[in-house]
Amino acid sequence: MKAEAVESFFNWINERHAIYLRRLEGTPAPWTTDKVLQTYKFTNPFRENDRVTIWMRKHWTNEKDLRPHEEILFNTCMFRMVGTPEFADVHGWVTDWDPSYSKKCIQDRIQAGDKTFTGAYIITNQGIKKPKSEVVVDNFLTPVWERRKHIVEHMKTYRSLQEAHKKLSHFQGWGGGGFMSYEVITDLMYTPVLQNPVDRYTWANAGPGAKRGLNRIHERELTKSLKPDQCNDEMVALLNIAKAMLADHVPWKDVDMRTIEHSLCEWDKYERVWLNQGRPRSLFKPQEHIKKGSV
Repeated sequence: MKAEAVESFFNWINERHAIYLRRLEGTPAPWTTDKVLQTYKFTNPFRENDRVTIWMRKHWTNEKDLRPHEEILFNTCMFRMVGTPEFADVHGWVTDWDPSYSKKCIQDRIQAGDKTFTGAYIITNQGIKKPKSEVVVDNFLTPVWERRKHIVEHMKTYRSLQEAHKKLSHFQGWGGGGFMSYEVITDLMYTPVLQNPVDRYTWANAGPGAKRGLNRIHERELTKSLKPDQCNDEMVALLNIAKAMLADHVPWKDVDMRTIEHSLCEWDKYERVWLNQGRPRSLFKPQEHIKKGSV
């Protein structure tokens, strides 16, 4: 590993989390002297501090959820497939799946110009020539509903993020690079469905941004292809030195493989700006007063 790159990576985590804490404390802007972090939007190193995830924990699922595990699984899938608290709040929790209701709920909100699908990531129709509401409900969600008990049994048997990810990725809309499956199993880690998985500190699904980050760490071509096992070995190596590299204000006990993977992706964006290799798509729009978990 290149020492300067490793230091830059952990410095990004340190400063991005410091910005979160300064805003939370009500400190006036700017919350950093770093011009890149002042200008562009970067998500939190800890996913649990993001606004949507905090809403989800408070209003949708949590670690003490006593509802049937198959319900928790499906409703987590529905929440992330659409991706906005505004939609979830109107739609409500599913105990008995009615696809026609969900499709109408999506269509009515879109026609009214109400926020429905998240802008944080793109849900494509995967070439299916139907309205998005029908594709999401009929092709992506209904098969999960029909096999929800089987999926949960698989997760309970293995207690593994990797195995859960592999299982959910078999379903249309959840496979490919596995981004959507990864979002859901990360959520389930904070519910009784997949609490305390055996590989929380040894496995993560490295996306394209994380792979570029690893290539930067190891001074390789940014486009170099990496196999999953290599990605995991290299992310574990970073996790193993995290305690020594993180500042006192960063809760290193909360740092897991998801934190490393996600931070590699965000740090890659940061390095692109710093090295004049590109720009993130979103500018940072500061809000002076925030509630915990909203930045």
